[in-house]
Formats: sequence, C-alpha cells, structure tokens
Amino acid sequence: MLAFLTALFALILFTSNNYAFSQLNQTGGYADQVKFIRYSNENVAYQEVSNGHLDSYFFQIPLQLVESAKKNPNLEVFEKEGLSYGLLLNPYDGNQTFNPLSIKEIRFALNFLIDRSFIVNNILKGFSDPIVEPYGPTSPEYHNVLPVVDPLKIRYDVNFATKSINDSMTKAGAVMDQTGKYVIDGKPVIVKILIRNDDLIRKSFGDFVASEIEKAGFTVVKEYGDLTKANRVVYGSNPADLEWNVYTESYISSSFSRYNPTTVSQMYAPWFGNMPGSQNPGFWQYSNSTIDDITQDLVFNNFTSETERNNLLQQAESVGLQEAVRLFFARSFDPYIASSKISGLINDYSAGIANKLSLINAIKHDVDNSTLNIGMKEVYQGAWNNVKGCTDFYCRIIYSLVTDTPTISNPYSGDPEPSRNKWTNLFSKSPNDTIVVPSDAVIWNPYNQSWDKNQNQSTSALTKVTMEPLFSKWHNGKFMDKYDLLYTYYFPFEWSTDTKNNDKTFDAEYSSLILPSLSLIKGVKFYDNSTFDTYVDLWHYDKNLVPSYGTLWPSEPWEITAATERLVAGNKLSYSKSDANIKHIDQLSLNLPVQAEMIKQELIDMFNEKYIPNPLKGLVSLEYALERYKSSIDWITTHHNAVIGNGPYYLETFNPTGGVITLQAFRDSTYPFKTGIYSEYENPPEIQIVSLNIPKFLKIGEPFDFDVQVDVKNQSNGTNNLKGSIDYFVFDRNNKIVIEGSSLIDSPFINQSNSRGQPQTQMDEPGTAAISLNASQTQELIPGPAKIKLIITSAESPKPLIQEKTLIARP
Repeated sequence: MLAFLTALFALILFTSNNYAFSQLNQTGGYADQVKFIRYSNENVAYQEVSNGHLDSYFFQIPLQLVESAKKNPNLEVFEKEGLSYGLLLNPYDGNQTFNPLSIKEIRFALNFLIDRSFIVNNILKGFSDPIVEPYGPTSPEYHNVLPVVDPLKIRYDVNFATKSINDSMTKAGAVMDQTGKYVIDGKPVIVKILIRNDDLIRKSFGDFVASEIEKAGFTVVKEYGDLTKANRVVYGSNPADLEWNVYTESYISSSFSRYNPTTVSQMYAPWFGNMPGSQNPGFWQYSNSTIDDITQDLVFNNFTSETERNNLLQQAESVGLQEAVRLFFARSFDPYIASSKISGLINDYSAGIANKLSLINAIKHDVDNSTLNIGMKEVYQGAWNNVKGCTDFYCRIIYSLVTDTPTISNPYSGDPEPSRNKWTNLFSKSPNDTIVVPSDAVIWNPYNQSWDKNQNQSTSALTKVTMEPLFSKWHNGKFMDKYDLLYTYYFPFEWSTDTKNNDKTFDAEYSSLILPSLSLIKGVKFYDNSTFDTYVDLWHYDKNLVPSYGTLWPSEPWEITAATERLVAGNKLSYSKSDANIKHIDQLSLNLPVQAEMIKQELIDMFNEKYIPNPLKGLVSLEYALERYKSSIDWITTHHNAVIGNGPYYLETFNPTGGVITLQAFRDSTYPFKTGIYSEYENPPEIQIVSLNIPKFLKIGEPFDFDVQVDVKNQSNGTNNLKGSIDYFVFDRNNKIVIEGSSLIDSPFINQSNSRGQPQTQMDEPGTAAISLNASQTQELIPGPAKIKLIITSAESPKPLIQEKTLIARP
C-alpha cells in the first residue's frame, strides 16, 4: 500500500579489494541488472543454478535433492522459514444450503481429524514443524502465546474428531446413509475443497486433507487451482454463494519481527479484511466483534505495559483458535540454493535470502556478467498496485527493489531502522504524557475536500516524531518533493472514509484495514525544508519501535496516484480484488501495458484539462503540475508500464508470457545509499548454549535449581556473550503446563556503534541465568516423567532457541 505512517498499516564483502573499491562511488545494488525468470519445474531450476545459468532460485528445491545440494561445490544451501500449511474455512450460516462448516464445533474438530505428523514426515519429508496456530516456535511471540495454546491440547485424535463431528451433525438433523455419508433432508452434505496445485507439496497436502474429511462422512468435491484462481473463487467471492467450503491456504512471511500483532489480526480478525467476506459490504461477512476489539487494541497499542500487551495477544489467540475459521498444520523449512559464485546474500531469519537487502548486496564472482539471474516459481500472480495489490510473494520481492520504504526491518532483530525517513527528534514518554498538537498541523477532511488546521488547542498526542525525508529523483527523472508526501498523507483519509451520497472515492476492502487507524493520526506539520513533524496517539514501552509510527513516504509520484483515482472513481478499474469482482472490472495493475496505456491517457486528459487534484489546489502551480504529467506520460510511452518508483532499480521490461521480468539499476547520483551499505548484515547472530546443567531428578515439594550459560555468535563471527532472557515451562506427565516463568540473562557489556552509527551490545564474560523453582511450585507436579522447555532469546536477536529436557519427578 502507499507508504503512509507505515508502522500503523500495516516493513563483510567476500570479494577482491579492487572490485570492492570500484563499487564505492556508485549507488544502489552491485548488480547492474536483475532478471526474475519463471522456472515452474524445481528440478530444472536446480540444474540451472548448478550449471551457472541461474544465480539463485527463490523457491524450495525438491527435498530429495537437499543432501546432494549440500555436497555440490557449485551450490550453497540456505534454509529459511517456509510456508505455513493450513485451511481457511467458509463459516457462512445461511438457511438455503446447509453448510457443515458454519458449525464452530465441526470447524474446531478438523484440528484433531488431520494428522500433523503425517504432513510433517510424509508430505514435507521432515523439513517442517507441526503448528496449531500462526506464530509457531520460530517466532519471538511463541513464548507469549504458548500458555493459551497448550491447554487446548490440539493433537491428532480421530476418535474425538469424528465423535464431535457426529454429535454436531446429528444435532443439525443429519443422518448417515448406508455408504457412511452424511445426508440432510435426503441430500448429501457436500464439502467443496479448493486445493492449491502450484506445486506437488501443496497438492499432496490438499489431497490428504480432502481424504480425511471424506473419511469423516462428508461428500467431498475437489477443485484445483493456483493463487490467481483462489483470488477469484475464495478471496474475491461472496461466501454466501458457497463456491467453496474449504481452501488449502499457504502463507509465507516476508520479514522478521520482534513484535508481531499483525499476524494474529490478519489470520483471525475480520476488520483486517482477510477473513471470509473481505469486509466488502456487497458480501456476507464473517463477523466477530470480540476479536476485532482485542486485536485493534493490540495493533494500535492500546495498552500501558508489556504485561497488558501480552495479555491482549493471548486473548486474541484464544478466540481465534476456538473460532477455528483458519487452521494451521505445519510450517516448512524451505531449502533455497544459490550459486557458490555469489556472495553477499543476507539470510533474513524469516524471509531467508529472498529479500530486498540480499539482492542489493549480492555480488557475482569469476564472471563478466553483472546481471543477477533469479529463478522463481512464478513471476506474476496478482495485481501490482500500491493500495490493495502486491499481496503475493513474487510481487513483494520484485517491487521491493523498485520502491523504497521509509524504514527497513533489521533481518535478525526485526527492529525498524531508518531508511528514506530519518528521525531527528522524538517525544514519547509514557502512556499518560502527551504533547499539544500545534495549530498549523494539518489533516485531510474528505467531507469538505480541504486541509484542516488544528483549531482545538486541547488536541494532544502521545508521540511526536520529527522526520527528515531522504528525497531523490523518481525513475522518470523528476525530483521527489513534499507534495508527493502530502498526497500520500491525503490518500488514506479520502479512500477509507465513506462520505455517503454515492462516494466514488471509497474502497470497502481498503477501508476495513485503514479506517480504524485514522483517529490516531492527530496531524502533520510540514516545514519549508521538507522536514515534517508527525503527531500520533501511539505509545510503546519499547522506544526502538516508536519512531516508525511517524513515517511518511510515497511509493509513486502523486500524479500516478491521481490518474488511477480518476480511473477507479470512474469504475474503469478497481484498487481491490473484491471490489473488482463485484463490479466485474479489472483490478489495477501498474505493470500491465494495457492498463499503463489507460493511465497514460488519463494523464493526457489531465494535461489537456489543466487539472489539479483537490489536495494540491492552491499549493502547486499549473506549470508544475503539467510538467509532472508530461514526465510520467513520457515514461509510460518509453517503458510501457506505469511502475515509477524511487528505489535502486526500475522496471525495464515485463513479459509474463515469456516468464521474465527485468529490472535495471537506477544509477542516479541523487539516490542516497551507496553500494555495499548492507554488507554488515551478511553474518547473522546465533545463540549458542555453552552449558545446560539441569538435574535429571526432581523431588516433588522441594526446591529445584539449575543454570544455563549462553553465548551469541555475532555478526563479525566472533563470540560475544548474551544479554537476553529465558522463558521456561515445566510440563507434568499429562503434558500440562504446571510451572512457568522467566529469567534474565545478563553480563557486563559495553556499547559500541556499527557502520550505520547504531548501538550494538558486546559482553565480556559469559551470560548466565540461574533458575530456581521453589517448593510450592514443584508441589504442582505428579510423580513420573516431566518435561522442561526453555525458550531463549537475546536483545540483539529475538529468534528463539528452544531446548527441551525430560525430568523424572519423584515423591
């Protein structure tokens, strides 16, 4: 989406000295060109990387080839957190056609019907973990949600599942016929399953799920399709039409986050626009005001402490799990490969090497070609637009090189770091301390079509951030300016507010996500030097997070947005897929030549009309606006696309039929980042256990002490000691959590700075945690085997290291 207040919406060179020196005076990435090439066959892609025709393949290789890849001198293997495999269920509860999945108990029972161990071991060949909720054990949030996940005891229990299903079906008036199938009113109870068949693993997962549901007594109708089909049949259709009952979903994370309230909201909360109905008023909607309220408090920081925040997360998880509209079964570990002639790849804890920083920092060796050739399973699966497009993995990767963001996410801590927005001043003290919003701070009024100044002297905000935007030229050659910022600020107010009276500048799907946040924005004050102050009603106990709440950054020139607004308002195109389906029009995609021509013609009309859009009236001259229109018209004429960004690469050619997308380096002196700036991220920190002294036997009713010593292998490949925490959970013989707690790991440390001037922590002696369980705690155990689980995280890297050990509890 448009990069407006981004945090709200939801973000060592292995080369010769001569080569490195030659790159220091250029900006952007090392490669002059990046080609994304479709290779739908993973075996062929493997061979192409091995023989040097591809530099990397951004999809998992066949699992049977992993061991040979590790022994292949031409390849390097990178393991990453992969896809989560799950189900989206249609809970429509209308009267005309019986839908068994409208019954919550049946939805929840599917958790017990489908064997996660079979999926992990037989379908994913051991390259995965079983999961029952969206975070999983590699998330920094895992220790926060475990206390509410564990009591549900979700497991494979076919007897429990079939009994629960049968009880619910009998109550609904269904009976089983002689073939063991449910019928109601003489008609079979049908479950339509849309199975993703993009690859063999997803198809196998879907077929297995369909088989298990069929065994439970339902008449299953299978349909196969890729993401494009799913966008139409599942996400873009009315659930009341019952085109589907079950969809085999798969999600992939694109960045690592220390705090991740978005995931629980996206996966369970209707307001986020990702549940059945997509918050489109023309569709039947799954609704749940309880989880909406909880997750909005969580996302918009309506808490006063870390404890309160984590309680909200647990409440949201609990409701989402029990509502069971979306289920989770496994998360894969995806092996990616790259040529051994490539260095500089950055293996993000979540995205792996398939990320923006990795591509910018990649260097080819022993070859004359400065083109990076990246294989992908697909190159185009959905609309490219900055409002409600670019939702698929492939678009996000490619587009990230074309348009910069105000911040980047540290690939190992997940913390926001300044990129195109540089914060120079911050006010954010406590959840009770506020600052007055000045009278010259402005906000867009969609009802009056005007910029309103703050007239209420009592208006205040919890946070004020002063930002310096790092402008450059747009790819069309025009300089960015504060009017691009202003238009980006205007857009969410205009398009998420329904002013009624047949409002043509309103998108319901977009509004469901954006509108709840607008009340938190108290105003922006712009200065003549293009710096600005942002006033927002947000606070967080972690001050590293706060500056990102005030970011403001455009993804495209204002005139491109203005032209698409006219096309969308005229019902020629739509920003969102659900609105496009309702109106039977295409979703806006800036990269398609046909739509680029539509945008170009709109710009020509704007030029001829001497048009100035409402948010810029009285602020810009007609001459300035006409020059902007002309530059973008010329770009589209030359490049046959309307993708005009401000990143290190621009879209040169788009050929979805041939399966090739080509990006060219934007070697302009105004681009602010020198080549090699991200090299410090090449070596990830790794938590290492030095010693773990846990006695094997525990005497019930007596104190139990143990200690853990941990180091962290830091980015310079030296070993520094850890400053972090250990969360511990003790399970009894029935696998019930009976003891839980947390202990700090600490040791003396000194503050240093890295090459970007940011603080790093370095300890000079081991980090140790001594943990003591008192007699009243151990009294909760029952005689027999017990288990202790340790979840270890560091301040530098919150990715958990999990250790488990079996104990014997004695009376």
